Amino acid sequence: MTPTTIGGSTSTGRLETAGVSVHFGPRSALEEINVRFGVAETISLLGPNGAGKSTLLKLLAGMLPPSHGEVLLDGVPVRKPTQGVVYVPQRTGVDWTFPVNVLDVALMGRAGSRSRLTRFAEHDRMEGLAALDRVGMRRFAGVQIGQLSGGQQQRVFLARALLQAGQIYLLDEPFAGVDVPTQELLIDLFEGLRREGRTIIYATHDLAQAAKCSNRVLLINRRVIANGPPSHVMTATNLRATFGGQAVLIPAGAEIAVVAEDSAG
Repeated sequence: MTPTTIGGSTSTGRLETAGVSVHFGPRSALEEINVRFGVAETISLLGPNGAGKSTLLKLLAGMLPPSHGEVLLDGVPVRKPTQGVVYVPQRTGVDWTFPVNVLDVALMGRAGSRSRLTRFAEHDRMEGLAALDRVGMRRFAGVQIGQLSGGQQQRVFLARALLQAGQIYLLDEPFAGVDVPTQELLIDLFEGLRREGRTIIYATHDLAQAAKCSNRVLLINRRVIANGPPSHVMTATNLRATFGGQAVLIPAGAEIAVVAEDSAG
C-alpha cells in the first residue's frame, strides 16, 4: 500500500511552492515540493528531525533561495523577506544574554517600518504593551529577556510577531520546550488569528500536537508524503513513510506519539 496524498487546500491559495528543491552541496534538503497555503488556515509541517521543515519555512519567508523552482506569494516570486509574511525562529538560535528587555524585544516587530535613528513613538509603545498583554506578558515588560523561562520567551516572540501585523505567520517549532499554559495560549492564539483570516504555518515533530492544533497537516521528509486534514493523512502507512523507525502509532483512540532516535536539527 502506498502513502495517501490529498490535494491542497480548497481555500484561495496565497503562498505556494512550484517544484521547489534545495540542495546544500551534494546533500538534498528538499525535493520537488509543490504545495499551496490558503487564507485562514492553520497548517502543521510534520516530520522527523532533519526532514526539511525549517528549510521550507525559511524558503517561504524569502530567507533562503531555492536550488530549483519558485516560491510565489499571490503569483509573485518571493526572493527576499516580504511584508505580510512573518517568520518566528526557534528559541535555540537566539542570544538570550543580550541586554534588552521584554518590551524592546516585542517592539522589534515595528523596527522594519521605521528608521533605526528614530525613537519609538508613544503609540508604538502602547501597542507593544497591548501585544504583550495578549500573550500574558505585560507585567514582564521591563525584565531582561534572558531572565524568562522558555515558555515566557516564546510568548514574547509571539508578541513581536503580532506587532508585525502579518497575514501569514511561519513558526519554527513553537511548541518545543514550553510549558502547558504556553501551549494552550498558542493553540488559542492560532485559532484567533485564523478566525481573523490569517494563515499560520508551523513546524513540529509532535503528532498529537499537529492533530490537535491544525486543520491541515503536511507530512514531510525531504518530499511531501501527504497533505490534507489530520484525520485523512495521519494514517499508519503515511506515518511510517514519514518517520520510518522513529514513529509509533498507538491505536484504539489513544494519543499518537513520536519516538525520536536523535535530536539532530
